[in-house]
Amino acid sequence: MERFYKIGEVAELLNIEQHTLRYLENSLKIKIKRDERGDRMYSEADLDTLRLVLQLKEKGLNTTAIKLALETAQDSEDGQQPGLVSVQPENNIKEMVSIARRIIEQNDELMQQNHKLEERMARLEKKIEERNVEREKKIDEFLNLWRAEQEGKGRSWLSWLRGK
Repeated sequence: MERFYKIGEVAELLNIEQHTLRYLENSLKIKIKRDERGDRMYSEADLDTLRLVLQLKEKGLNTTAIKLALETAQDSEDGQQPGLVSVQPENNIKEMVSIARRIIEQNDELMQQNHKLEERMARLEKKIEERNVEREKKIDEFLNLWRAEQEGKGRSWLSWLRGK
C-alpha cells in the first residue's frame, strides 16, 4: 500500500514552508492527489519530484527552467501533449535528472558567458573613461592657452594646434 503524506508532513520533511509547497505546485503545475475533503496527499513520487525541484532551485534555476525540465520529462515518458501530471518515480526521475543536468550545464555556460561579457563591458567602460579624461585635459589645455593669449601672455593657441 502506497503511503501518502499531508502538506504539513511534507513541509517538515523537506524543511520548507507549506506556502512554498503550494507555490511550487501552482507555478510548476504539479498535480497532487487530493482526498475527499480536498486535502493534498503527497506520494513518494511527489516527494522525489519536490526534492529534485528544490535541488534545481539551489543550483540557480528559475521556475520556468524547472517547469520545462519537468514537462519535457513527462512528455517523453507518456508521449502526451505538454502539461504536467503526477510524476512517476522510476524512469521519470532519471529522465528529469538528466534533463536537469543539461539545463544546469547550459545555465553554467550562460553564467560564464555573462561574466565574460561583464568583464568586457567593464574594460570598455574604463577605456571610454580614460578617453574622456584625456579629452578633458586637452580641452582644458586649449582653453588655458586661449585665455592666456586673450590676456596677452604665453604662446598662441593656434601654435598649440599646429604642434599637435
